[in-house]
Amino acid sequence: MQATRLLSGAAVAASLLMMNLGAARIGAQAPRTIPRMPDGRPNLQGIWQVRNRASYDLQDHVSRYLMPAGRSVVEGGEIPYQPWAAEKKRANFASRATADPVGQCYIPGVPRIMYMEWPFQIVQTHDHLGMIFEWTQNFRLIYTNGSKHDDRAQPWMGDSRGRWEGDTLVVDVANHNDKTWFDMAGNFHSDALHLVERYTMVNADAIQYEVTIEDPKVFTRPWKISMPLFRQQGADRILEYHCQAEKEEADGDFEPQARTWYPGPDAPKPALAFGPPAPRQQPWKAPDSVRRTADGKADLNGFWEADGGGANYGLEAHPPSAGNLTPPGRGVISDPADGKLPFQPWARDEREDRETPVRGYDDPTAHCFPAGVPRSIYVPVPFHLIQSPDTIITLHERTSWRVINFTRTRHLPDTMRLWQGDSLGRWDGDTLVVETTNFNGKTWGSEVGDVFSHAEHVVERFKPVDADTIQYEATITDPLVYTRPFTISMPLHRLKSDLLEAACHEEDHDLGILKRVRDQERARLSGSAAGK
Repeated sequence: MQATRLLSGAAVAASLLMMNLGAARIGAQAPRTIPRMPDGRPNLQGIWQVRNRASYDLQDHVSRYLMPAGRSVVEGGEIPYQPWAAEKKRANFASRATADPVGQCYIPGVPRIMYMEWPFQIVQTHDHLGMIFEWTQNFRLIYTNGSKHDDRAQPWMGDSRGRWEGDTLVVDVANHNDKTWFDMAGNFHSDALHLVERYTMVNADAIQYEVTIEDPKVFTRPWKISMPLFRQQGADRILEYHCQAEKEEADGDFEPQARTWYPGPDAPKPALAFGPPAPRQQPWKAPDSVRRTADGKADLNGFWEADGGGANYGLEAHPPSAGNLTPPGRGVISDPADGKLPFQPWARDEREDRETPVRGYDDPTAHCFPAGVPRSIYVPVPFHLIQSPDTIITLHERTSWRVINFTRTRHLPDTMRLWQGDSLGRWDGDTLVVETTNFNGKTWGSEVGDVFSHAEHVVERFKPVDADTIQYEATITDPLVYTRPFTISMPLHRLKSDLLEAACHEEDHDLGILKRVRDQERARLSGSAAGK
């Protein structure tokens, strides 16, 4: 735990008191002192973080192993459990070391994710508010367009629908499952949980966050928690902490690949053995049917899905695999003209080896890890894009996100390596151009093992061709793997529905099967070698 993220219990109490007093004192001044969106609503955009220990226990608590002391954020100090539920809470506390869902790297749920000691970023438009969390690439999508709850599922993060009451964002969160806890101490709920959150900016750098909690199966009455969220000054992006990936790598269940993973800062830098891609033609001008944002840019906001043509099962054109385990693909490589990936010999051999059943376990997406770039676009699940003047985020149904920044001019230092890389955006006419570097080299380009390394460099182009279609293009340069750059192309189509949650790790049933296949094949090969 980083010391800079913690305050003493007394400091937290003082901070909470000052925030509450401050909210009351400056309420009349708020319209002049808080930042605002073009539509006049408070601008909540930025990187935020709590300064309390509520994620360990919502109530007053002394320190215990791996649980620092902290003050209560519960109004009145007590949680009004029904008698049976109070007993269950005590049992949860006793078994918290193994029973806490977050200890298994699961999605924390709402409201817990809001007060975990990990920063999160808000990107806001008139119709949507997206939150992306450093913890395990989780996100929230809050609809502020007047739409109703989607009752088809009970996602881990619930279903969030927001409205504005003056300068306060009020979010109704419903349709929860019963698999999350409120904190490490075992405070819990049922699937009847209903939340009403209130986000009130008290100044440019603080949001007062309140949640009213109702669950008639567990509690005797509604109750409330409250705390301030603080802007992280000087932070220009959030990073990644993918809990399950870190756990599996530490346990040896996700094994390093020497040729592709980032080897560390002391390794020699790969030489670029070929020149950059040819310069582009005249900037694209979108037709009048394409919507525009308040700043005049092409409006890419919305829910999209790639017509990937089977790209997730191989970027080159390919027939169905033996036994029809993977579908055919039309091929999405537009350059070179022959539609073939310009592999170096070792990489072609690696690609063919990855396609064998024994290597299926090695695909990071089989472990529910982020798909990387550009694969996140053509994995066959949709994504929601939220666009502001200085930031774009993409929320992928398979519980991961990307952030594209327009205000930074330099990528992260070379030693900072991420699953989704570091993406900087710019506009070329009406084309969104995104340059992504700083990959960790752990992702695959497809389910059958198209090879990318830590030297990957991607330039994407999102070209709106009508109100419901974007022509997507990505040029990949990777001198460790390929003899020249290559380009893939495909259309993205707007969908007329809402983003759902595919809680991959939490509900995975396939990884164990893939591991058994791998282990059995390794044992067979080892036995064959020993018998010679």
